[in-house]
Amino acid sequence: MIAGQKTSSEQNRTPPGRTAANTVTKPDGVVSDYPLSSVLVVFGIGLGVGVALGSIIAGPVMPHPSFAQRTELAAEKLGRQMLDAIAGVLPESLAKHMA
Repeated sequence: MIAGQKTSSEQNRTPPGRTAANTVTKPDGVVSDYPLSSVLVVFGIGLGVGVALGSIIAGPVMPHPSFAQRTELAAEKLGRQMLDAIAGVLPESLAKHMA
């Protein structure tokens, strides 16, 4: 091995002197050493805060009507439309009995 060259296992290790205390005191070094990881962590934190704030601002969500309720509303609307259409065609003497 040539003097001054590092083996692949030595290259994958953290730089000498890199400890948790140094990482906290020198965040710019961490960002420059791990740019993609830093961006992903900040993006995740921002996304989480955004979702939390959005849910707080939006408030409680009203539950959607059930299938039976939607069917009943659609039937009422269709029935009213049918009666209105028939009432428009019938003579007035018969139409007043349908309303």
